[in-house]
Amino acid sequence: MKTNLHAPPADVQAQTQSGSAAAAPAFLDTPVNILIVDDEPRNLTVLESLLGDPGYRIVRAESADQALLALVVEDFALLILDIQMPGMSGFELAQMIKERKKTALVPIIFLTAYYHEDQHVLEGYGSGAVDYLHKPVKPTILRSKVAVFAELYRKRRECGLANRALLAEVIQRRRAEEQLRALTHRVVQVQEIERGRVATELHDNLTQPFCAVLVRWQTLANKLPARDTAARAELTKLSDLLAQNIEELQRIGRNLRPSVLEHLGLVPVLRSDSAEFAERTGVAVKVTCVELTMRLPFEAELAFYRILQEALKNVEQHARARHVTVDLEEQGARLRLVIQDDGLGFDPDQPPTRRAAERGFGLLSLRERAVSVGGSVSVESAPGKGTTIEVQIPFGDGSERE
Repeated sequence: MKTNLHAPPADVQAQTQSGSAAAAPAFLDTPVNILIVDDEPRNLTVLESLLGDPGYRIVRAESADQALLALVVEDFALLILDIQMPGMSGFELAQMIKERKKTALVPIIFLTAYYHEDQHVLEGYGSGAVDYLHKPVKPTILRSKVAVFAELYRKRRECGLANRALLAEVIQRRRAEEQLRALTHRVVQVQEIERGRVATELHDNLTQPFCAVLVRWQTLANKLPARDTAARAELTKLSDLLAQNIEELQRIGRNLRPSVLEHLGLVPVLRSDSAEFAERTGVAVKVTCVELTMRLPFEAELAFYRILQEALKNVEQHARARHVTVDLEEQGARLRLVIQDDGLGFDPDQPPTRRAAERGFGLLSLRERAVSVGGSVSVESAPGKGTTIEVQIPFGDGSERE
């Protein structure tokens, strides 16, 4: 295929200007560009006839200037260059081509009818040539060499397109992960807002009225005659039951909106909640917490707190454990929380039962919590061997709070 140097086909121009993935297959099917440079038009015509192939697009240049212009405008798989030319020799042109970033990798085959000595051949290779042919050129040798470089160019072009497609996919996935992280963060925020609202309603509409009822109840019990022991005993039982319900409402409210966390920090709350869990369930809990060198952002502390809550909930509802360990430690720029139980455990690879599905939903909640603050969660478990939950969240680097 012959093409005028100064007027590339419109389809080639469109393909070189388009970087879209949709144009990639058509781009791969287009002929590769081969630049032939010789100051003698007859020699160019001979080369064109020798390289006549639908897979090649031959571009002619009759001077070094025309060759440089072509190399600026388009990409070439190969440059076939005559050494002896007026103005600028082939050696000088090759050196200039290799010094330019855009054209440095273009393979160059020198053609010459005069330079046969070893020093000239070495000069040719030194100026950037990859091959050196003498005129008159044997057609089969020329075609085979051009075919090799054309195929290398096609492979390089395919690899480039594949790399760009891979990079685009990586960028797209990264954006999707960022969007998912932002969405998860927003979901967590909405959950906390709703928990705060429910905690306020519990406090204002249930806990306080119940406290008022308890006070009136105790006042009424005190007014009963001392001899009416049966009635006084019954009122005492009822007031104790009411006090227990009030205490349970207060516990639920604290879990919904842990204001103590903001005032005391993470370590005291982890210890107090673990102790409360042990007292309420009878499961022994051993807590090992380092004294943190600085406060985390409240959202990170809240994430650890919620993860401990969910893990202990799983222990209470599913694990049937007798012992639980809670370890908190600093590891470089990350804070690591490990919660381990000696309960029933489960097989993560088995289809979940209803109870296992409930546990799986809880574990998903743990991951959402960690991801929302840039952390990670890993879960290890096996039937009869308990469960270990490890949480890591970035720590330090300006996260200290007043």
